[in-house]
Amino acid sequence: SIERYVAVEPNSYFEEKMREEKDVRGLHFPLEFVGLKGEDVDNNIVSVDNGSFDVVILTHVLCSVDSVEDVLANAEKALKPSGGRIIFMEHVSAKEGTFTWYVQKVAAPILNIVGNGCTFRNLRDVIGNYLGSRFDTQMVDFEAPVPVFMYFARPHVMGVATKR
Repeated sequence: SIERYVAVEPNSYFEEKMREEKDVRGLHFPLEFVGLKGEDVDNNIVSVDNGSFDVVILTHVLCSVDSVEDVLANAEKALKPSGGRIIFMEHVSAKEGTFTWYVQKVAAPILNIVGNGCTFRNLRDVIGNYLGSRFDTQMVDFEAPVPVFMYFARPHVMGVATKR
């Protein structure tokens, strides 16, 4: 069971939505909402004890941060020393030279404005390289079901990284 849920999200709009969804689903665990970007989390300020979490979940987060590596470092610090998991799902840049990749290049400036700083990145490599030998990482590429006008956001990666 969930003993504590700490949501780190810079967009305050999502706090109300998260609380509503929690109530609709009848979930009864403490929800702490922290209005920061992931790389700005100081675990002492957010009252997160280093090494105290079983799981860190990242969904459509790494596209809009200034430093993916800083977010992953903060996630790693929050996890228990052995066996802690990072579960992630992110949209990613399409394979270079494909039609979707070109559309992403055209859409990127608009998405950056309307998507709270969202940008297309090769997160497969960034995640794998950063977590390296400290984690067992499994990733799967997939095409997300998105509205036709958001076709360029279909390329996704999801996975689990387990701390060794």
